[in-house]
Amino acid sequence: MKSINIFPLTIFCAPIGFPCPENDPDKSRSQLIQQIVAMRDQSEPPTSEIAAWTGDVRGHEFLHNDPAFSPLFEAFENSVELYLQQMGLDASQLNLYFTRSWAVVAGAGERVNRHAHLQSHLSLVYYLQKPAIGGRIAFLHPSPPNEFVPGLFETKMASLFTGPRNETNSNNMIVDVNEGDVVIFPSRTEHTTESHQSTEPRISISSDIVITLKDSTKQEFLLPNLEHWKQMRT
Repeated sequence: MKSINIFPLTIFCAPIGFPCPENDPDKSRSQLIQQIVAMRDQSEPPTSEIAAWTGDVRGHEFLHNDPAFSPLFEAFENSVELYLQQMGLDASQLNLYFTRSWAVVAGAGERVNRHAHLQSHLSLVYYLQKPAIGGRIAFLHPSPPNEFVPGLFETKMASLFTGPRNETNSNNMIVDVNEGDVVIFPSRTEHTTESHQSTEPRISISSDIVITLKDSTKQEFLLPNLEHWKQMRT
């Protein structure tokens, strides 16, 4: 007897370190951390005591336009190209756009709640500062293909299982990443984080990416090139 696993979700993870123009990664990393902490301190705090600070809803959602972050986003571009290659796609036919990018700061006991980025195609998370016991990212499936009874894979049903829980019999999987890693995934994938357990903050940078065709001739599903769009009167 054999098991055949089909239609996997691929989460791409690449160690890119701390790219910087001056070949001084420690200094560059420290400067970016200070800049992000200043963003947090100068904006409204989260409304929940357990919610991490997220810059996208506090006026800091376009880090890709900030020159201080340019080396990072160049590295992100290279990683996204590798992701597309791994998926067997011809990136030369595509235009890719960073549409939104922001920092997330999680203190002790804080987390990011379950959500998805439905306004984009690809999303990434980069770990600028991640303590060893920092809250890890988890990906969730709202309707696992193997869940033949709705709710079977929920945590409260764990007593029914005698073997290990893995990607075939779970509705969530934790990805253990390191400081300096970037994680890339389809934006519609639901994800969350574990509660952060360190007194040193976990600081990450998230970004959303929209993809269009360079030439949409005879192509149906991807967005056409922006040069053919027309803005409506508002």
